[in-house]
Amino acid sequence: MSEQRFVGVDIGGTAIKCGALSAEGKVLEELTLDPGYAQGTAHVLDAIAQAARRLGARHALGVGVPGLMRREDGHVLHSPNIPGFRDLPLRAELARRMGLAQERISVENDANAAALGEQWLGGARGVDDLLLLTLGTGIGGGLILRGELYAGAGMAGEVGHVVVDPQGPACGCGSRGCLETLASATAARRRAVERGLPREKPGDLKLLAEAARAGDAAAKGLLFDVGLDLGRGLGPVVCLLDLTVFVFGGGFSAALDTMDAGIRAGVDERSYGARSAKLSLRRAQLGPSAGWIGAARPSLKWTHA
Repeated sequence: MSEQRFVGVDIGGTAIKCGALSAEGKVLEELTLDPGYAQGTAHVLDAIAQAARRLGARHALGVGVPGLMRREDGHVLHSPNIPGFRDLPLRAELARRMGLAQERISVENDANAAALGEQWLGGARGVDDLLLLTLGTGIGGGLILRGELYAGAGMAGEVGHVVVDPQGPACGCGSRGCLETLASATAARRRAVERGLPREKPGDLKLLAEAARAGDAAAKGLLFDVGLDLGRGLGPVVCLLDLTVFVFGGGFSAALDTMDAGIRAGVDERSYGARSAKLSLRRAQLGPSAGWIGAARPSLKWTHA
């Protein structure tokens, strides 16, 4: 394994995805691990370290993980969907297992990692300013400004918790009417069930989008409404940052075409200057590989002979 390799890991609730890239961004190898969370955190970390070594992470490693963390030292404060990942010195634990200096292991929020991947090799290749949104159980966000990940004090890009409707559904964060309570895949499924859509299988988002494309007025109306709320959440982002490129990942992004008109209407409703016509609304292209690819990207600075 003489070829220079850069390895990334994406820790998810149901699977851990890993892979190796060349310096030019060519995917050399991919692995998917059964996380085995029930066997304890030490087992999970051992499995990650073993997979990373197998992939050739001899000099550096990048890791994406959902939840709250201290980016400066790779310490996971709380990852609600990853059992045992609370108050966990993830970077230090992996460094010890792999015999690497801690500064050669980067730990990043999973949505931020996906944004890095899409901006490097995916749907926003070469775009300097963008926001990536993951439409899944909630809505995650990763913000790229001037070609670099922007995290602010550590939590920038959390667009899922922009309040769209103060009287809306309760959110897990403690607020009400957050964007993810109205426009995530979970929210869209709930809204579809409430309206009995699609009629043959309420709550099935794939069938719902197919019905909308086929001209079903009720399905089109629901997805317009979901898009409208999504656009309302993005309106303040457009006002503040004047972004024109938004990239949508996650399974629900497959319905982006059916929400496009609603998104643009919502942005115009909640922003100044009728900006929706300038927006580029794109689907992510790297699929489930976006997270590990983006996680691997920072390790490229650790070049070696």
